[in-house]
Amino acid sequence: MALAFVGAGMAMTLLATGLVMALLADRWPADLARLRLAIIGHALYAALALIALVLVGLGMSVALRQVSARFLGADFTASGGEQK
Repeated sequence: MALAFVGAGMAMTLLATGLVMALLADRWPADLARLRLAIIGHALYAALALIALVLVGLGMSVALRQVSARFLGADFTASGGEQK
């Protein structure tokens, strides 16, 4: 399971790198610059959110066994255990 998280993290990092390279490429028409920045910016935010999700999942599967949080009166608890 941990290898799946590592692979997903690497894939999302490669996607983010590709988006940055597309942003820095100067092959785009000047009149589309604002639209290009908006689209790539949103895609990078999505990639960063998914990378964070992968890191939390990897941390849960490797190190942490239970996480609990309270937010606006709602309780959240997640726990993991050994797979046999």
